[in-house]
Amino acid sequence: MAVELRQMTVEEYLAFDEASEIQHEFIDGELIPMPGGSGPHNLIAASATTALGVALVDRDCYVFGSQMRVQIDETKYLYPDVSVVCGEPAYGDDNKVILLNPTVVVEVTSPSSLTTDHVDKVAYYGAVPSIQGYLILDQDRAFAAWYTRAESGWRLRQFSDLAAEIELEPLGCTLKLAEIYRGVRL
Repeated sequence: MAVELRQMTVEEYLAFDEASEIQHEFIDGELIPMPGGSGPHNLIAASATTALGVALVDRDCYVFGSQMRVQIDETKYLYPDVSVVCGEPAYGDDNKVILLNPTVVVEVTSPSSLTTDHVDKVAYYGAVPSIQGYLILDQDRAFAAWYTRAESGWRLRQFSDLAAEIELEPLGCTLKLAEIYRGVRL
């Protein structure tokens, strides 16, 4: 017996997600549940948020946590673990929970999101002209993939040494891998 899957409209998604106890990403009519992350996932995301906040304290940049929804296009909405906007944030709704112009986004991978974060989201974030950098942090090992926008697509650099410093050119700051992974048992 075939089961018919019903696609949601954007309006239905936004209403459903606001009323839900967990967040959902939305890709072309389909809901993707985003249950809370593990302890390591949350430590890494919090450390990245803190490190970016400290590094950008004297700049016209704003650091948002994982509660901020980012609109990719009219039918795609994601919840990065961290979003940074340099300049005035632009919102897609009156509640100011849909961000339209992130400069850099950060995702912390889990085993279940590894392929999505390294393949699908590279393309999704690449479709947003304001996004100049995409940082992926692994929750199970000290590893960062740093994508920066180039004329031909993304330029990728990878870091696995805890002594590494990641130069976030679009933000004019650096992040130390050791700071991001401080306190995380790998």
